[in-house]
Amino acid sequence: MLAVALSACSSPEKPHANSGTTTSTSSPPPTGTTIAASGVRTVLSPVGLNIRAQPATTATILRTAAQGAVLTVLAQSDQGSGWFEVRGPTVTGWMSAAPNLSAPGIFASYSSTQHQLALLYPQGWTPSESPPASVVFRPASGADTVVVTTASTAGQLVRGRLGYHQTNDEQVVVCGVTADMVTFVAVGTTTTTTTQPDGVVAERYLVQVHLTLDPQHALGIDANLADTTQLQNYRDLVNSVTFPFPECQPAGA
Repeated sequence: MLAVALSACSSPEKPHANSGTTTSTSSPPPTGTTIAASGVRTVLSPVGLNIRAQPATTATILRTAAQGAVLTVLAQSDQGSGWFEVRGPTVTGWMSAAPNLSAPGIFASYSSTQHQLALLYPQGWTPSESPPASVVFRPASGADTVVVTTASTAGQLVRGRLGYHQTNDEQVVVCGVTADMVTFVAVGTTTTTTTQPDGVVAERYLVQVHLTLDPQHALGIDANLADTTQLQNYRDLVNSVTFPFPECQPAGA
């Protein structure tokens, strides 16, 4: 059974476990530049995101916004590694601006007992099951897709594609599991292959993250992109993935 559930946006914040105590009372006031900002951001971090009294990791934690919480942005500070001042239904404070912890806009949630995973995807995208082992996410327009596939071992997940060559390889952490995010580009004309789920088109770019969750479970997250405009949405989806295995032990934010 799926042991991980995404928190509802209707109650996006929860008191910190030590909300009755003070994390820090002696930290100096921030010295970075703060500018006005607007819009909303959705929390991607599977363990939530701390809302602090000041833009500093030593500042008091006021609340913890749960994964999926949508917060209104009021300002942005370049203090330290960057911070957003945000407002939720019950608190106003500062959260880390690290791009793997939150994303601009509103996201919908997907969870599956069959696939044993949960994640967030951009509002306006559409998920569709592709039996027996995949779910395909599509934006409102265009042929781009993100295909999430479960398998018994990582060896069953096909790396690369005929007619493509690798252009980039970087490490990512997906719910506590470190993996490579590998980008391939088509050398010539792209073609749909028999290994693709129904309706999935082989685009110019193929971006893959393959994870070994335990000896009996693996997960593939493959993006087929005509260009790089949807690459950040792919990253955001990857950063939100959770799964009910002991390996899913992300660090707090």
